[in-house]
Amino acid sequence: MKKLLPIIISVASIATAGAQVKKKPVKHAPVKKHTAYHKKTTAHKAVAHKKAVTPPPLPDSLYFPNTDITLNTYDTSGLKSNIKQLLAVLESELGKPYIRGAIGPFAFDCSGLMKFGFSVIGMTLPRTAADMSSLGNIITPSDWSPGDLLFFAGRRSTKSKEKRIAHVGCVYKVDNGKVLMIHSSNQGVNIVDITNSEYYKKRFIAARRVIQVDSTNMVLPPAQEGSESDY
Repeated sequence: MKKLLPIIISVASIATAGAQVKKKPVKHAPVKKHTAYHKKTTAHKAVAHKKAVTPPPLPDSLYFPNTDITLNTYDTSGLKSNIKQLLAVLESELGKPYIRGAIGPFAFDCSGLMKFGFSVIGMTLPRTAADMSSLGNIITPSDWSPGDLLFFAGRRSTKSKEKRIAHVGCVYKVDNGKVLMIHSSNQGVNIVDITNSEYYKKRFIAARRVIQVDSTNMVLPPAQEGSESDY
């Protein structure tokens, strides 16, 4: 027993010393905030409202199907067969919508309608109104007749010094100085009276005749300066 007593005392001393040692505090990792589902609210920026765009003025008069000026209601006996056919094709498209770049058969832009109509009578026109304006012979208003092409500047270029061709239509009827044009505009394929229209007078650039007198239906080359029309 005497031999064991020093050993017991030694073990007790070690245990007591260990108990007196201060335990180091355990550092816990900070709790992460869940940002995946709770986004910080940001101040709403004021939305800049675009200014209302005033639509361009409409032409004086628009005519659509089932009116009193279609081919069935006036004498076309003086027109050549290919011109009659051209006007009949263009007339059959009345009321179809305008879509930029469309060449038919469900919608047309201005040059697309002309290209489509002339293709039916065997003539291949360029794709754009500007390119079409280099064909045929220039004609004066007193010589306009059905089938002639009329070229106009775009609405945005009317105020500039140099007007660029951006629209084309076809003379539909001339009667006692009254000129009706068939074309595709924002209102779709329609017939418009341009006789006293300030809207079109400001934009008008030139008129050209591209249909040959004979039956070959070949597109005439650009007219030379000083040359006269063959019609």
